[in-house]
Amino acid sequence: MIQDKVALIKYKDFAPRITERGPFGGPSEYESFSEVVSAVNQWIESTTIQVINVETVVLPDRIEGTSDDVYGVTTSNAFHPVMISQGLAINCFQCVRVWYRE
Repeated sequence: MIQDKVALIKYKDFAPRITERGPFGGPSEYESFSEVVSAVNQWIESTTIQVINVETVVLPDRIEGTSDDVYGVTTSNAFHPVMISQGLAINCFQCVRVWYRE
């Protein structure tokens, strides 16, 4: 018996891209959240995927594997501080996650 290939669920994260780097490693400027949403819409329109769900997620400031551009690791208005313990805060991005099937 031959089984049809099952389309696996995948996801892709989109985070604010750096628009201007700060001098000497200082705070950088980032895309607005609406610009991130616009990038998501463009990606969806340019592919043949089946979108299952779109959600916002908060990811730590050291992001790997998100979209195809450069992401920052310094604080700016694109970050949200999250308290993890005893007054220690880490900075996080508000991102968009797209769940889909190819």
